[in-house]
Order: sequence, then C-alpha cells, then structure tokens
Amino acid sequence: MPPLSAHIENAIGSYVLHSLRGRDAKLFTKSAAFATISATLDVTSSECGVSGSSLHVAHTPLAENRFPELSWQQPPATANENGPAIKEYVVVVEDPDAPLPNPVVHGLYYAIPGSKTALSPRDFEVGQGAKGYLHGGFRYGLNRPKCVWSGARPVLGHGVHRYFFQVVGLSKSLELGDREVVTKKVLQDKVDGKVVAWGVWVGTFERKFGLHGE
Repeated sequence: MPPLSAHIENAIGSYVLHSLRGRDAKLFTKSAAFATISATLDVTSSECGVSGSSLHVAHTPLAENRFPELSWQQPPATANENGPAIKEYVVVVEDPDAPLPNPVVHGLYYAIPGSKTALSPRDFEVGQGAKGYLHGGFRYGLNRPKCVWSGARPVLGHGVHRYFFQVVGLSKSLELGDREVVTKKVLQDKVDGKVVAWGVWVGTFERKFGLHGE
C-alpha cells in the first residue's frame, strides 16, 4: 500500500495544483535571442523515439536517473568552406508544466564542441580531466537541485509533464571560463547574437498513483 505521504501528494497534485502548468513562454528558447531564428535542428532520441515520446522510468530519479540518448544533425545552411559555422552547443532541459512561476531547469550544459551531434548517458559522468568538465568534454551549470542532471519527477497526480530538451548551436564560443555559477539567465544573456541554429526534443512523463512503487 502506498504511504500516507503519497496519498497526500496525489490529492494535492490532482486537485489543488492541477491547473498550474504551461509556462512555455518562459522557456530558454523563448527569449529574445531566438526571436528571429526558426528551429532548424532536428533533434531525436534513439531510445525514446520522436519528439513527444515518453521518457522511460530509467530516465527519472525513480530508477537510474540517467540522461536519455539524444542526437541531431547540423542543417546545411550552418556550414561553409571552412567547416561548420557552429562553434559550440548549449543544451537546456526544462519542465514548463511544474506548478511554479517559472519552468524547472533539470539540466544546463554549455561549451559542447561544435563537432558533437549526439549525447549519451556516459557524457554526463563527472570527468577526471580539466576542472568543471564532464566526460563528454563540456561543462554544466546550475539546475534546480544543484547537480549534473535531475530527471523527470513531476508532482504525483499532476498529469503528464513535458520536458523540453533544447539544443542550441552558436556561432561563437561563450568563453565563460571558470565562472563559479552559470545559471539559465547567464546563458540567455551570453547567447544573444550568437544563435545560428536550434531545435527541441520533447519527452513526457507522468507519475501515477500506485505505479513505480508509489
């Protein structure tokens, strides 16, 4: 039988908070830096499927809490005779359906090499090389729980949540150096004028009363 706390959370999520969702207008890719640039990166997940597919329990704190595999292709318009015009990528993962004033940041990554067009769970392991770098050769910023990656864990009974995996290609490196804390706001300011391509893959997840041992 689910614990009393699960009954209470489910009641709150189902009745009190259910209408509080949909903060899409505050997503990273809704900022001024993207106002005149259409999405051109086709982002997909080999293990979950096309955008709109469900995340697996393994991608949540209810199990392994690992990052889903993602991949994308550079659009031809971003390449020239000197090679790809994308110097580096930024990836921001947000849940706009959390019952809060702003989307919840689950992951924030920057200084991703422009030659990289896929992400796997191993990329997010803490690296043994340069300070602040992950195994995939890039850095991570501040998410809500202040860790490398926090998978989907919506309020029990709150319905389906959408998780926006936003991949952004930049014409110039952000050159943030060893800044101690890199937040979503810092990245929004820094990418302005540098965005040349972007795309989104959306994964969904719902915590239902009585499932996954809850």
